[in-house]
Amino acid sequence: MKSKGLFITGTGTEIGKTVIAGCLAATLKHSGMNVGVMKPICSGDNSDAKYLKHAAQVDDPLSLINPIYLKYPLAPSVSARIEEKEIVINDIDKALNTLSEKYDFLIVEGVGGIAVPIKDNFLVAHLIQRLQLPILIVADVGLGTINHTMLTVSFARAFNLNIVGIILNQLQPEKAGLAEQTNPQEIEKLTQIPVLGVVPYEQRLNSTKLDRSFMVDFFSQHVDVSKIEHIINIDF
Repeated sequence: MKSKGLFITGTGTEIGKTVIAGCLAATLKHSGMNVGVMKPICSGDNSDAKYLKHAAQVDDPLSLINPIYLKYPLAPSVSARIEEKEIVINDIDKALNTLSEKYDFLIVEGVGGIAVPIKDNFLVAHLIQRLQLPILIVADVGLGTINHTMLTVSFARAFNLNIVGIILNQLQPEKAGLAEQTNPQEIEKLTQIPVLGVVPYEQRLNSTKLDRSFMVDFFSQHVDVSKIEHIINIDF
């Protein structure tokens, strides 16, 4: 079953994927779309899945939103090896199909970066191929992000993944400098992929009890949601 949705990946871990995924889900739902969320794999804890559930205001059990939970905050393949636990990719397929029957559109957040190993010889990129979803790349806006973003884009293209855009995220509260001011244009020029927005640092976005109206207003101010809707052909 081919689902309609978007896979949120990043240039690394702790890059802000969950906040961007949650804000996007809340914004699309506010616009009238029947949106579901999914975090196929959590390593360490399931706070990301809880955040997405709150953002989208869905009543699905966490076990459906997050079908694979691993104890240690490591690459899934490593955590599973330590736990002596088998990762069954088919469990993700089943959860995705169940959610796809309930929702018109799914926001699916990956684990770590696109090259992270889920199990032997099976990376996040392979999972994206399996789920047949276009991807949105979340990257830091600061110094060093050009290299990380270019590598992520190159890797995604090697797997023939459909990249719909890039969102740059300010991870620290420091005032934006020259790198932050020039990186968006440079990344767009080098990758030929649209930078859909630059999200400034906002501590309030990290709360699992965040007011959804604030999420929607803040996200809409800094990200071109209409362009996302156009790129992925969402028809409201």
